[in-house]
Amino acid sequence: MHGTHSDFYMSRWMVNARGQSFSAGSMDELRQLAKKGELGGGDIVQPPGASEWLYAVEISELKASLRPDPMEGMDLPDASGGLSPVVKGGFAAVLLAASVGIWGYALSLKDAIPKNDAPLKFLDESGERGLSMREVLVTAAGATLKAEPSASAADVAPLDKSAKAELLGKRGAWYRVRFGGKEGFVPVDSVVPAYYFADDKTKLDHDPLYNPDKYVYVANASWTMAADKAKKGISDMSAMVMNESKFPMTDIKIVATLKDAAGNVVTQKEIPVEGVMAPNRSDMIGTLAPARGDKSPPRIMFTSDFEKLVVDDPKAVERWTDNVEVVVGDKETSEASVTIVEVRAVPPEESGK
Repeated sequence: MHGTHSDFYMSRWMVNARGQSFSAGSMDELRQLAKKGELGGGDIVQPPGASEWLYAVEISELKASLRPDPMEGMDLPDASGGLSPVVKGGFAAVLLAASVGIWGYALSLKDAIPKNDAPLKFLDESGERGLSMREVLVTAAGATLKAEPSASAADVAPLDKSAKAELLGKRGAWYRVRFGGKEGFVPVDSVVPAYYFADDKTKLDHDPLYNPDKYVYVANASWTMAADKAKKGISDMSAMVMNESKFPMTDIKIVATLKDAAGNVVTQKEIPVEGVMAPNRSDMIGTLAPARGDKSPPRIMFTSDFEKLVVDDPKAVERWTDNVEVVVGDKETSEASVTIVEVRAVPPEESGK
């Protein structure tokens, strides 16, 4: 019941460039993207029908069309050693987006890491030595935990410089964290994950834990106005989400937006999606209505999680639909979209791997 790539996509070149994923129909199209600077040597592509990803600069037919790339000359790790190919591409995009100055600043913060007798233990689960995968180090003086991902939001608690906070997810340019028993948001540039100080292989391997939004996206979505008169003013949304990382993804929140012909927002709804997305796969979002007499709200969840649930409750099939209802009201709509606004990657120690 879960979504899969169609034959259409299997016959095209898949591209991950500057943090964006899309497809190209031919080598000529790739060359045009390269000439316009929309595809760089450090971006990755997957040939039609292939399972391996390659840096664009590795493809001889593209070399002449590529512009000088800031990644050229860097000693990039080989993805053939077991790294997820999309992790490789996603981190390449991160490097392209980050300036030398930003990385220099991050490296200058090494001394802020709590001192210990042993070297920094990035994989240390206790957090007593260095940082664990689920932690970030507060590096900005005067940082504050916010109630919402906004500088104008209410303060929850002050964040001590050099303190460690538990990472709960990412929303735009903000991390959702837990500090001192309280949850809230902190700007991404106010903290540093331990992997900033790791070797290149570790950076590539763990980037999705700290930038999960670069690896999860809505791959396909469609909207229909319900024909049933009893459901007038309701739009049915179908959406397929793609997880292009080797880590499971959870705590996903999507925002459905409908606009009128003038571009004005008619309705906008944030929807938490229940369940966990498996690594390197796509999944559909659907709705499980409550049982008769149950006044609980409908459960918006991934199809794969519903498939597990229905094993113990076969009758749940009668309450399941492969879409999500969004109330529009009486206003006319001409444009609709759905985007992922928050997501959390599940680290190995939590997923049991």
